[in-house]
Amino acid sequence: QFCCTMVDTAKFNVGGKHFEVSRALVDEHSDTVLGKLVSDAWNDDPGKAVFIDRSGDIFAHVLEYLRYGSIELPVTIPRSMFDRELDYYGITSVEATIDKESLPKIMDSFTIPLAQAQRKHDAFFLAHECYAQFNKNRQRAPKSNSAMVKVSSASFVTSGTHFDRELCVSYLERYFGLTAKDNVAPGKMEVFVKE
Repeated sequence: QFCCTMVDTAKFNVGGKHFEVSRALVDEHSDTVLGKLVSDAWNDDPGKAVFIDRSGDIFAHVLEYLRYGSIELPVTIPRSMFDRELDYYGITSVEATIDKESLPKIMDSFTIPLAQAQRKHDAFFLAHECYAQFNKNRQRAPKSNSAMVKVSSASFVTSGTHFDRELCVSYLERYFGLTAKDNVAPGKMEVFVKE
């Protein structure tokens, strides 16, 4: 058996966008414009949405701020606009509770994963080149199970850093069935069939 509990709600139409929030949230902030607009003194029909001629997009973030006591604003909403809306609704903000998402902050969040992906990309391309050189040498000497290959990361490494030799060798094993002796000579690696 299911039991349904009716939640008392307050309805708002803000700039044509409709919102329905718990009455408890509004009652927590009864001293704000929102609290007063839905109070019995101002609103004689609680089932009807209260119209507010403001931005519905920003109002959604105002509600989030009321719910959680803090917010990280998207780059599309300037802090000054958000502060203006809080002021309109009579909501006192605490400076440390409003953070502004910024383009540099967003870009930084991609930097590490992008650098890791680039490192893997470079190591895979170098492993593929070692495999191609191994096969070319094998065509000349079909019975040979090993080949000395030139390891020049300059043409494959796009990240501007040195390639990850250990990762390259692991890719040789995993994807090409080869393994390598490391540090045979600078710029060279002995590649052979993994047994």
